[in-house]
Amino acid sequence: MADSDRVRFSRQHINARCKTLVKYGLLVHLGNGVYDITRTGEQYLAGELDARDLEAD
Repeated sequence: MADSDRVRFSRQHINARCKTLVKYGLLVHLGNGVYDITRTGEQYLAGELDARDLEAD
């Protein structure tokens, strides 16, 4: 994506989105801008979970 002229993003935007995903349990923050996907996140990506059913922590 970084090499594509079609996609524009900033680190601040990505960081903000990741923080939101952490609030909903889809990612876990490991520190220094590193995130890991959770089991819940994997279920969402597999289509096994509707994100509308999630609540923020």
